Amino acid sequence: MPFEDGLGEELRRTGGGFELTGRTAVVDGALEQGRRRLRRRRAAAVAGSVLALALVGGGVTFATGALNAAGDGSGVANSGPAAPTAGATTPTSVAEPTPAPSAPASPSPASPSTAPESTPEPGPPLDYTLLMPTFRALLPEGLTVSDETDSEDEFASVVVDDGKGRSLVQINVQRDMRDVAGDLYGEATTLPDGTLLATSKAPGEKGGAGVVWWTADTMRPDGMRVVVSAFNSGEQSTPATRPEPALTMDQLTALATSPEWLKLQQR
Repeated sequence: MPFEDGLGEELRRTGGGFELTGRTAVVDGALEQGRRRLRRRRAAAVAGSVLALALVGGGVTFATGALNAAGDGSGVANSGPAAPTAGATTPTSVAEPTPAPSAPASPSPASPSTAPESTPEPGPPLDYTLLMPTFRALLPEGLTVSDETDSEDEFASVVVDDGKGRSLVQINVQRDMRDVAGDLYGEATTLPDGTLLATSKAPGEKGGAGVVWWTADTMRPDGMRVVVSAFNSGEQSTPATRPEPALTMDQLTALATSPEWLKLQQR
């Protein structure tokens, strides 16, 4: 039998022996393989969409060649936004804060407006041998003076009588009391020459019935303090001998502010 005829006969025999069940298996296998390919394509499409959304949300722009040569994209996932290339324009931030204006410089402590005022030097030492003579000379006229007390220091006193009863008058002169000026002269009056003046009327402190105590208290700018007090009794511990002291408040103030006290300063 020629070769062509023999080949045709062999094919017909083989085809006649091919059963339908075998064909069904071949078709089913082809259909399942097609379904797997379709699922892989859908999964790849979904993954691509998710990657694109993530890149858009992060503000990352990919240029040609941004992925590495291996195509695995690992460099993009870990490196963040790509550095701008030469000649590229950097996008402007949408909400960039405006710098706050700087505060004005404080004035220098050495400037004339803030320089502290100079403090006067304390007055010179006092000659207390002149205290009693100056005190007697400054007492108002018309008084009888008795019972002099001279401590030969800061303090002296006399008892005077104007014909209406005995009255104790005291003088106290101190060199520099500026360290307690805030306590002594919180509500004082400042005189034109800078002297502080505080006046008061109070009850006596030593038990004399009805005794009152009037005071004129002064401090000069250099700290020299002169205090004059008068009582309506010859002694603070004995009852009052008159309604008021023999010296008025104006007379006490004139005595305490007299410039004669400056003669005690040893210049």
